[in-house]
Amino acid sequence: MIINFNQKFEPEGNKIIHGAGQSPEQFVKYWKAVEDFKPVIYMEYVRINEIKLKLLKKIKTMLQISKNLSPQVGLNLKSRTKGAICKEVANGEYDSEIIFMIKILKKIQNPIFLRIGYEFDKDGKYNPKEFVEAWKRVVDLIKKNNINNIATVWCACPYQGTVPVEPYYPGDNYVDWFGVDVFSSRHFKDSNYKPVEDFLKLAKKHGKPVMIGESTPAKIGVDKGKESWDQWFEPYFKWIHSHPIIKAFCYINWDWGKDWKQPEWLNGRIEENEYVRKNFVKELSKSVYIHNRK
Repeated sequence: MIINFNQKFEPEGNKIIHGAGQSPEQFVKYWKAVEDFKPVIYMEYVRINEIKLKLLKKIKTMLQISKNLSPQVGLNLKSRTKGAICKEVANGEYDSEIIFMIKILKKIQNPIFLRIGYEFDKDGKYNPKEFVEAWKRVVDLIKKNNINNIATVWCACPYQGTVPVEPYYPGDNYVDWFGVDVFSSRHFKDSNYKPVEDFLKLAKKHGKPVMIGESTPAKIGVDKGKESWDQWFEPYFKWIHSHPIIKAFCYINWDWGKDWKQPEWLNGRIEENEYVRKNFVKELSKSVYIHNRK
């Protein structure tokens, strides 16, 4: 079955955009490990109140790797000291930061994917009304400044314990893609995990393609080779192929103990297990994937 919603930067047919991250060092190692099948999307993160301080340097680092990369920017709506600042964003207190961001992104010729307030559905993270107002403020500024190379991604992390997502939806005119973050294999194995499947059904209802905004073999890793592949990677890609609504995936190439001080998630660096790496490259060689022009 072929699905086309004709949304911004959505690939036609059942093509899937290839992305990775989420640190420059590990992205470069991943870039080399996948041989001829380089990622299009480069994952990056910035807090909305730190845009002027950090974003330009992050983008310059990305462009040193390849000028053909499309940044997928996770825009955090929480400050380190105040927590959620959606109300302040909605009131225009961070307009200068937002305008600074969109002017930088406008200079990049490639498509931009902006995950505003990613993983918004964690209980207590954001007030839904304030979140929607903040989202609209960001998008209205993008439109007002005639920035045409930014697609917005409404990205949730649905699992047991998160809150219902619908109250956080800004509306079809403000959202280009849905996004979903998946980590544990139970989130996608056999396509029977209700929170995730319900979210995909919601995306279809609204006529939006889906990006896997973040994914990594949590608590399985790569170090067991064939066992790792069979337990996480094989069902992960099978799940993607069984849902033609999924038009992009982003893989986090981290050793979670070394790169994020979360050792229980184990090592997801594909270059550090040859069995996983070879099978990963074989998967990427399929014609369904869209890769970088290098």
